[in-house]
Amino acid sequence: MPQVVELPPIGQDARGALVALVRVCKEAPAKGEPFRELRSRLRAAKLWDRDRPAVLLRFLGTGGATAMPSLFMQALAAANGEDETAITVLDRVWHLNPLLGKTVLELVAQRAYHKDEIYKHLASAAYRGVVPSRPALETWLQIAITMGLLRTLGIAVIAGPRADRYTELAAALDVDEFLAEDRPEPEPVIPHIADEDAAPVEAATAESSSGGAAAAAAGSPLPAPLRHLTIEGVPCPRGRERVVAASRFVQGFSDEILEETKQRIASWWGEANQASPTYQPSDFGLDPEAWVEGADEVVYRVAVAAALAFRLDRDRAAVLSAFSALDKAGVLGDLYQGTVPENLPAQVDARALMLASLAARRCAEVPELASQLEGRGSAAEAFASLDAALGRGLFRLELFWIMDMLAKLGVIRYPDLGDFTVTPHRIVRDTLFRLGFLASPYASDGPALIAATRATRRAVPDGPADEILATFALACGCAYDCTHRKTCDYPCRERLD
Repeated sequence: MPQVVELPPIGQDARGALVALVRVCKEAPAKGEPFRELRSRLRAAKLWDRDRPAVLLRFLGTGGATAMPSLFMQALAAANGEDETAITVLDRVWHLNPLLGKTVLELVAQRAYHKDEIYKHLASAAYRGVVPSRPALETWLQIAITMGLLRTLGIAVIAGPRADRYTELAAALDVDEFLAEDRPEPEPVIPHIADEDAAPVEAATAESSSGGAAAAAAGSPLPAPLRHLTIEGVPCPRGRERVVAASRFVQGFSDEILEETKQRIASWWGEANQASPTYQPSDFGLDPEAWVEGADEVVYRVAVAAALAFRLDRDRAAVLSAFSALDKAGVLGDLYQGTVPENLPAQVDARALMLASLAARRCAEVPELASQLEGRGSAAEAFASLDAALGRGLFRLELFWIMDMLAKLGVIRYPDLGDFTVTPHRIVRDTLFRLGFLASPYASDGPALIAATRATRRAVPDGPADEILATFALACGCAYDCTHRKTCDYPCRERLD
């Protein structure tokens, strides 16, 4: 989750800006529009800031040569009335910086706080997040006041009429886990438009050094390893079967309810008939013969692949291009042998090289890791060995991805392997929480992540369960304070609110 500290001024002193923003979202074509047309509509609405275009585009979650309406834009366009509009905006503000929201809510829960007092707290050592500028904090506070998260009391602020839901989210947010998983919000892609009024390119399309594929689309709700997923041609999971009465799960999600949800997801996915272009060992030049010839080097190469897939923040094609460039230049082999590469061709990405170096150093500390993974009594024990070797602040969610790649190679085989070959991405945990398979979407340690992977397998016993659930969430329009909760037929916590 990100820590965005700059928001567009759509708060109390610029209420007309919010109305204009909603209108822009309502008029956004479902199939997207050329960036020039989006920019023209934002200018006409007096929302465009040519000196800081990335602030608004990041908030909207859109950008690129063809600007697609993000999930947030779609939700804002569909919002009915002031209350739904305010909640949609607050959900977006919360998503962009939950740590800032948690801190402010916890302060005003004690007593009324002056804005300058809040800023002094944020600028002190007590606050562990990214510190906004004073004007940026003022913009955040004005939005919070306008949307009802806060309200004024004289010259101070206190909790507002819509604060309860976010107070609960704040209580459930583990700061250590958040900071450990914190990833910057993808920068919006702002095409260069060659005219006298063109916006400065604050965040150009990120490409590999060889001029390869661009960064993943701005505002994607998916983590980098899942950005190959698409809902184009995927049927909506909602409205397919009878509605499950809320009275059946108001006291909790029974085994019967969870089994019914599992069957519904399986039926929908079978009808979707989607072939996911997920990562395969062959994408990285790996096969079972390579394991026989050098098992530890295979583990190392899978670790490098994981680092690139999760940390480069690029799409699948760019990740494969970066790995291939390292491999063809002989850099991967040199790093594994502990030698300095003799030459670094221009196409070798600097960030990819750094990640590969980190993986090589950690793998060198455990030279017999491959035999440890093969010789354990269960997948749980093998995962513990992998965690002890490559965890420790280097890998976390990536460990499950590595287990999955080794399973696809067929070099580890355990009866419980399925519990460790799905990656518990946050979107997956959120979906499991809403559907009742998890008690909390937060996972601050290894056991909690493993509990999430087992819950994932309970919901989707076969296939790439993490990808299936992420696709389900996108196709279904799942979100906190879901706009479909009054019409959805699935048993879901959102319907209980």
